[in-house]
Amino acid sequence: MQKILTITTLLLLLLAGGCGTQPSRHGGGFSDEKAADAAEAMHDGDFTHAARLYNELANDSQLPQQYEYRYLEAVALFRAGFPQHAGQILEAIPSTALPTELQLKHQLLSAEIVLKRDPDLTLSLLLNPAVDAGQLPGRDDLFARYHLLRARAFARLGNHLETAREYLLREFYLTETPAIEANQLSIWQALSLLTPQALEQLRVAPPPDALSGWMELIAISKDYTLSPATVSQKLTAWRQRYIAHPASEQILIMLLDRSKELASRPANIALLLPLSGRYARAGTALQDGILAAYYSDTQRGQITLRSYDIGETEGEQILATYRQAVDEGAEFIIGPLEKSAVATLAQQSDLPVPTLALNYAEESDNDQLYQYSLAPEDEAREVAERAWHSGYMQAAVLVPDNSLGERLSLAFNQRWQELGGVTVSESRYLNDQNDFSTPIKLLLNINDSELRERRVRQLLGEKVEFSPRRRQDIDFVFLAASPRQARLIRPQMKFHHASDLPLLATSHLYDGKPNRAQDRDMDEILFCDMPWTLNAASSRQALKEQHRDEFKPHAGQLQRLLAMGIDAYQLVPLLPMLEGHPYERYRGETGQLHITEGRRVNRNLQWARFERGIAQLQQESFTDDGSIWQYKP
Repeated sequence: MQKILTITTLLLLLLAGGCGTQPSRHGGGFSDEKAADAAEAMHDGDFTHAARLYNELANDSQLPQQYEYRYLEAVALFRAGFPQHAGQILEAIPSTALPTELQLKHQLLSAEIVLKRDPDLTLSLLLNPAVDAGQLPGRDDLFARYHLLRARAFARLGNHLETAREYLLREFYLTETPAIEANQLSIWQALSLLTPQALEQLRVAPPPDALSGWMELIAISKDYTLSPATVSQKLTAWRQRYIAHPASEQILIMLLDRSKELASRPANIALLLPLSGRYARAGTALQDGILAAYYSDTQRGQITLRSYDIGETEGEQILATYRQAVDEGAEFIIGPLEKSAVATLAQQSDLPVPTLALNYAEESDNDQLYQYSLAPEDEAREVAERAWHSGYMQAAVLVPDNSLGERLSLAFNQRWQELGGVTVSESRYLNDQNDFSTPIKLLLNINDSELRERRVRQLLGEKVEFSPRRRQDIDFVFLAASPRQARLIRPQMKFHHASDLPLLATSHLYDGKPNRAQDRDMDEILFCDMPWTLNAASSRQALKEQHRDEFKPHAGQLQRLLAMGIDAYQLVPLLPMLEGHPYERYRGETGQLHITEGRRVNRNLQWARFERGIAQLQQESFTDDGSIWQYKP
């Protein structure tokens, strides 16, 4: 607390700027000495002291030099962690009164200050450089920074194509090899976040267009089924079409090396799944998904699968079965599923073979253990990110009054606050209720409106015309509900004057079976789900049709475990590559998969909206010139 008071006091003194006293006038030598001290403080990282010195210099200087010191004061405050105060100082400086170089620096700092809070404003501040490059010979670093800031703003907005385009423009101003290589990695990372469909649709300019060349390379890298020989042929053809492309030879070598790594896969895979006991249905669905993927694998003749039923076993019994699988030749293990069994493996200091557990447990330092789960918390975080990119700021939360609701609320609120959003209202409902009026009224603060009406009626002693009003500071509602609950909640939200409020939900409200008659009551609800459930186009549609009969017993939530089994098998050769390149995405049936900290497989889902009772997939859309892509609202 004392530290906070000290910082606040210092800022007040800085901003006061000598308003209460007459500024002292010193000789040029004294000012030069203070300027040198300020520069030294900046160099040493003592930004608060530097800000105070520049403030004093500004107070003791005449225009236009006063503006230059004010700018340096803003720089010091920004680096000291006070962006708001730095921005206030910059706003008071007419940039055209600054020397040419400082005009551009003023523009760049103003844009950087608002980058995290408002990337759209950053882009509006950086529509064009304040000065032309020809006016600042030898200052390519400033124009490189200009494009870097624009790239970061587009990245925060989720516009990966424009992010890559800005990095491509930035490279024009780079001369050092390490900087160029790092910049090319940024181009690769941005474009890797695009789907294969987007890469194909946006590659509109013919060779030798550099951006199209990058997108074609990324498309090659995303086809994990290609043999090393085929990749080599494609790269040779690519070189012939893009002769002068800036991509370094290291990028091409990396692509070929990676294809060789992907072609090398374990010959013996063991499945540790609960095929009996209380989790038998889940274990069987997972196994059927794995087997379906296995039988569609052109290399299955070189791979052996063996299942081990771990049923109700736990603790030391799990470890015994694990060791048995290894002793019998397993080079890779998929499973277990039950959370406590995964925790048992996570507690081991060393595992002999790579293992893909099918649930999350605690953090593990074991470099052989990967954790993959259909955790509902991931969906709650996905809703928060979608809402943020939609421009919403203030959320309301409506979840069941149980442990699942608590988990979803916590995950959503944590991610929402990290992004900068605010939760203004939260309400819980009982799982078995049909009338949701009470929790909805609490969520929308309608009770206060009704209470005011009763007071007015008592005061006047007569009946008054009254229309309840909901609170107006809610941008959207985060909803977690089953299909039955959601079919009741949406109409009741409309009844309580919230028909205009967007509802963003998790996949819990959709069982994957179209039901136009009943699901009309969920019209306009936007929800996230996996491609498999939404019947999104994928390279495994034929697999789904081929195994339709075997998949029929796995209805409802079990069909999601089928998809998880398919992806688990597909991930086996991909895990080292995904772990080594966190920006890489595998487009699976459970979502776009990537590895996060702690070797966890994380999912990015797709979005659908109920329209006339049918869940309509929200496809990516593009501008006519292919320059910008976004999700349809």
